[in-house]
Amino acid sequence: MIEATARVLKNVIEVQVGRETWVARPTGADEPALGRRIAALFATEYRTYRSSEPAVVHSVISYHAKADEIHIALGDTTVRTKGTTFGPLVLEYGGIKFTINERLTGRFSILRGDAPVGVGQLGFRSCVIRDYPPDLEIVFANLSIGYVIRTLTWEMFG
Repeated sequence: MIEATARVLKNVIEVQVGRETWVARPTGADEPALGRRIAALFATEYRTYRSSEPAVVHSVISYHAKADEIHIALGDTTVRTKGTTFGPLVLEYGGIKFTINERLTGRFSILRGDAPVGVGQLGFRSCVIRDYPPDLEIVFANLSIGYVIRTLTWEMFG
């Protein structure tokens, strides 16, 4: 199970990925300049750090509100969601297209073709994803962070 939760007062997103803990921090939040730290409060780009390598940036996740897209940079690989008019989000990873069907209740399903490969639930500043194959855990963990950033952005500017 993947569980991402925004800790607004700490200005981080904490993520439990299986047994490992990740922390996502806004870009610029660790810089000493006050103006940069204040700007980080409204950030839509976060860097993730895994507990196994706390000094290494694992990925960079950003949310682009105008296009309603989540971008995930994993090393040299960039994965992004694409919205469709009045339809589901599409995510392409490893040459495979996944469809993300969202409901007004906050629940969503992730499909490969017609086969479900994960289910999720959006909560108040949180996202949980379950029932996914182990080989998709990293990309789905980053996707959960993207969903939390999306929710925070909607709260701030919606």
